[in-house]
Amino acid sequence: MPRYPLADLEAQVGMSNVTVRNLRVEGGKVEEFARAIHDDNPAFRATKRDEPVVAPLTFTRTSYFPQYRTPVADWEFGFELGFDRNRSVHGEQAFEFERPVREGDVLTGVTTLTDVYQREGGKGGTMTFAVFETEYRDADDELVVVSRNTRIETGQPVGDEEGPE
Repeated sequence: MPRYPLADLEAQVGMSNVTVRNLRVEGGKVEEFARAIHDDNPAFRATKRDEPVVAPLTFTRTSYFPQYRTPVADWEFGFELGFDRNRSVHGEQAFEFERPVREGDVLTGVTTLTDVYQREGGKGGTMTFAVFETEYRDADDELVVVSRNTRIETGQPVGDEEGPE
C-alpha cells in the first residue's frame, strides 16, 4: 500500500503538472525510433519530399528521456503518491490522437492525475491504481495527442504470503 491514505491520494485527482518541455520531433530521430521498433513504414523515413515525416504512434514515449522532463516529472509525474517502486508496475497505456505527431512539432506535455482507486488482489494484497493523462500540445497550443497510462502498486510483493515484517 502507498505511504499515504487513499483519501490523500484522491485529493490530488484533477491536479496537473507540466512534465514535458521542448520535445522536438526531428525527422532523423523519428526514423531512428522507427528502426528501433522494427517498423519499416515509409512514412517514418526522412526522404526528399514536401511532406513532413510522421512519427510512429508511440513516439511520445521518448518524452521520458531526461532532456525533455521538467524537474517535477519524476516517476510519479510530480504527484505525492508514495508508491513503492519495487512493488509498482505499468498497467495500461493508450493514445488518443487529434492529429499525427509530425516532424517539426515541438511538444509540451501536461500530466493530470485523473483517478486513484484500490482493488483487492490475489496474492499481492490490496492494489492501488493511479491513472495519468498527459496532453501533448504543439507550439500553437493545439492538442496533438493524449497519452493515458495506469500505474499499479501491489500491497505486498507477489508470492510473499507472510507480508512485510
